[in-house]
Amino acid sequence: MRRAFLFVAFFPALMLPALSQTPSAPDPGVLNDRVVAPAADPNDNPRVVAMTNMGLDDAIIVAKIQSSNWTFKLSDTDILALRKAGVSARVVAAMVDSSVLTTASVSVDDQPVPLNTMGQAKSAGRIVNSLTGDLTPVKENAFLEGPAATISASPMPEITVHMPKGDSIGNYILVRMNVKEDRRELEVGSGTGQASGRTGLGSNAAIRPIRVIYRGNNTYQLLPLKQLTDGQYMVYVVGSSDERKDIYGKGYDFAVLR
Repeated sequence: MRRAFLFVAFFPALMLPALSQTPSAPDPGVLNDRVVAPAADPNDNPRVVAMTNMGLDDAIIVAKIQSSNWTFKLSDTDILALRKAGVSARVVAAMVDSSVLTTASVSVDDQPVPLNTMGQAKSAGRIVNSLTGDLTPVKENAFLEGPAATISASPMPEITVHMPKGDSIGNYILVRMNVKEDRRELEVGSGTGQASGRTGLGSNAAIRPIRVIYRGNNTYQLLPLKQLTDGQYMVYVVGSSDERKDIYGKGYDFAVLR
């Protein structure tokens, strides 16, 4: 009986430290019991080092660099590390050249998308206006050949845009294209039969709202605010048309097909 009494008397003392503890603050790296990883810093330097260690010829490695959508880290320290790892000066130079962008590098759902140049769709209305002197506004459509893009994406695609220095993410917008039998069209301007109107998109109806997130290294992610319906889309480059060169807009096209 005495032993039981001593245990009961001593038990509350055992519980006091636990009861007196306040809940600890959540780990800033954990949100709703899920680890939140920082945004990955794109770096394909290890791929080049691996190819060098495999004994591949410099010409092969350079060709791979030129044909791939890789991103390199090329600070002075990074270049020194590459040279110490056995990467030749020729290959390092190719890495530097590939990192100097002249046009944006765009991918949709991790699929590289080529830049396409649009031509002008023939307009019967313009011909009639020019013959009759009619000043009624005529829509001008740019087009891409083929009824569908070769790249397919999800209804909520992740669009990544890696831009040249000095470029602005405001120059890249998401638009939906009109589908014809043998091509996809986009209204890029309006005017009369006598003279061209303005250069750029002719209507805001094609534009889809997006959220823009900066990922560092002049790279942005464009995310639609709501699911895209089935159709043909393009990341259109504002101000890319040059009618003197028969260029009626440029962009990166993809399809949403469920």
